[in-house]
Amino acid sequence: MNTEHSSHKQALFSRILITGGMGFFGWNAANHFRRQGLTPIISSSSLARYSAQAGETPVYLNILDRISIEACLRQYAPTVILHAAAFSAPLACEKDPALAHEVNVVGTQNMIALAAEFDIPFVFISTDLVFNGEKDVLQSGFYTEADTPDADIVYGKTKIAAERCIQEQVFGKWIILRSALMFGRRVEWANGFPQFAVDLLKSGKPTTLFTDQFRTPAYIPDIAEAMICLLRDGRFGEVYHCGGAERIDRVSFVQRYCAVASVDISNINACIMDDVPNYTTKVRDVSLSNEKLLRNTTYISWQVTPFETAFREMLL
Repeated sequence: MNTEHSSHKQALFSRILITGGMGFFGWNAANHFRRQGLTPIISSSSLARYSAQAGETPVYLNILDRISIEACLRQYAPTVILHAAAFSAPLACEKDPALAHEVNVVGTQNMIALAAEFDIPFVFISTDLVFNGEKDVLQSGFYTEADTPDADIVYGKTKIAAERCIQEQVFGKWIILRSALMFGRRVEWANGFPQFAVDLLKSGKPTTLFTDQFRTPAYIPDIAEAMICLLRDGRFGEVYHCGGAERIDRVSFVQRYCAVASVDISNINACIMDDVPNYTTKVRDVSLSNEKLLRNTTYISWQVTPFETAFREMLL
């Protein structure tokens, strides 16, 4: 590899503004960027809350306020925007679809419009839940970028709408990265997977997990590294899937994590989604194919971290 060329590419994308930077994904991604010698600019609209909890004061940015976005971009001069802020709890989105639309769609419209105005490359974190999960992936193959988004749940519908807002822009320096169910290191002030289940088990409380909901869980450092690779390869104007090492149900995933972490699993309540009354966000199988991503990261070879390797890293 040409070292001078590599250094130049790194400099182009060295200052990464992360919306939702204090969230589970944002915080883990920021730590990965630091380890790679990059500079994350962590933003939030809730400064007091996070300053007290995290011991760090994020920069102020409200994705629903274009004036605050513009002020942030002028003051901190990022070289790339990673838009991860979202109303991402599916059940909560079902209860308040208007808020889900405002945050996930209007917020994204604001961010991409200002990215275009300032000519800053833009990466949008989308989700496997843009699909309804009814495809027979074992027969037809995992979901690829060629599959048409067809979500039945509010959260998925708002992310589809947000993707379309980006794709309709004349501004072409965008990447849509659809992640699978994310997992990573514990963030004390943000709920994440599998920590919510593991915390219940450690406290001796039962935790209900589904045996019939399948995902391809993605390790957050892998997602962050995929973004770096795509940026340095200049893969703009495209949608990419970023899934994990295996297709797996939630029960099996937590059991495997607990085996590495030495956590008692006797209080896992394994059931199917239909066993939970009024469970309104049933998505059975949205396993993602990484084939396009693997095919298009030539500048730096991108690889998926095996689950047990990721689990051991999370426990360090």
